[in-house]
Amino acid sequence: MLITRLSIKSIGIVSSIFLARLLTPEDFGLVAITVAIYAFIELFGALALGTALIQQKTNNLDDYNSAWTFNVLFGFAAALCLVLIASPVAGYYQDPRLEDVLYVIAFVSILSGFHNIGVINFQRDLNFRKELQLQLIPKVISFVITLSLAFIFRNYWALVLGVVSHQLITTIYSYIMHPFRPRICFKSFNKLFKFSRWLLLNNVVNFINDKVSQLIVGKALSPTALGYLALGKEIGQLPGSHIALPISKATFPVYSRFQDNPTELNKAYLNTVALTASLTIPASIGIAMVAPLLVSVLLGEQWLSMVPLLQLLALANMFFSVTSNNSYIYLAAGKPHIAFFINLSRLAVFFALFIPLLHYNGLIGIGQAKLGSTALMVLVIQTIVLRFLKLPVLSLLNAFIRPVAAGLIMAAAVWGVQVTVNLPFPLLQLLLEVLTGIISYIGVTLFIWHLQGYPEGFEHNIFSRMRIKGFPPTINSPLP
Repeated sequence: MLITRLSIKSIGIVSSIFLARLLTPEDFGLVAITVAIYAFIELFGALALGTALIQQKTNNLDDYNSAWTFNVLFGFAAALCLVLIASPVAGYYQDPRLEDVLYVIAFVSILSGFHNIGVINFQRDLNFRKELQLQLIPKVISFVITLSLAFIFRNYWALVLGVVSHQLITTIYSYIMHPFRPRICFKSFNKLFKFSRWLLLNNVVNFINDKVSQLIVGKALSPTALGYLALGKEIGQLPGSHIALPISKATFPVYSRFQDNPTELNKAYLNTVALTASLTIPASIGIAMVAPLLVSVLLGEQWLSMVPLLQLLALANMFFSVTSNNSYIYLAAGKPHIAFFINLSRLAVFFALFIPLLHYNGLIGIGQAKLGSTALMVLVIQTIVLRFLKLPVLSLLNAFIRPVAAGLIMAAAVWGVQVTVNLPFPLLQLLLEVLTGIISYIGVTLFIWHLQGYPEGFEHNIFSRMRIKGFPPTINSPLP
């Protein structure tokens, strides 16, 4: 699953770089508004029935058919809603371009509803090879289409039609990849809804936390400001959305299997947290440290105003990523309401900071609100999961010792290069800073691992697979 997301995101990153060079922040902002409105309509059908199918120990054909039937019916209902609100939305934002864009995006809802529900078995059965193929092939094809359209139109229509092409290809390919052929059925909807209703509420909270702030920025500031926010979030949240999230999704079926075995569940959770922290903490700090050069070299001078916001969003993502796996513990245990109330609390803290900070500091205020709310909620969220799993505090702290210490020293090393070295070519300076960060982080991590006596964890798994004779040595307990 991690390889899947990294492969897909690598294409997405390349696509965003090319599109940022060809299009303007206003183009990105305009599409961000329509996508946020589309997400709002889709929200009411976001029962996560696929997640319910994964969580249940056994499923029958009626379960799959009922899930698909609901998705199809809602797809048409969502499309109708988008068509009806297109004109009022364009009037509210005083931008007539939004009306035509929403008409086109409505077609995406219909296509999404027909997606083959049978492919959910790729996750359920831990068949990540097919999951990779299912997501990667449509992404590659739509990337080529979107980039070609950007060269032809040189405006927001390239992004809009790219979204449509991706959904069309994904839906068609889902039937090529899996032999299941769904039929109209309503028999199992009540059974699936008992679990999914909490996921719906959870999705509502996530939407308000993520998309409503974008709609507010688009109206209170400008589409250009929203363009900075949209692309800044895409880059700043890379470690969370494309490392932490796929790791969590990959472990969800494992958690579900261990829901009646607390010992194995706790072991799986601690291993997952250690792996997530080891990858996302250095990635988030790294993005924040090299943001000025990263934006200048890859995106161009027109995006430099985004740099302070990107740095704040990257650091906020670091705090979010190390707690993102917790929700899947509650879902696997059949307690989705716990995840809902945690996210509701996170939302309340965010908006308590977002409204005044946006008013006083403008666009940078949303980055400050994100960082402040995620940092404040870390201790609360981790305390809850410790009590739920009945884990000792030291077990969780041990998962964070190496990545936190190595991440801080990495930041100091990169800063040292920034203040002492100034190469004539920005690209070479960027590569030097990135290389410094990678070497320092790996070196410090391995040194601390050695001092701790080579305990089990991310590093031990990597070296064990390398099959180096006599290394790692016999596993010892971590040093006190």
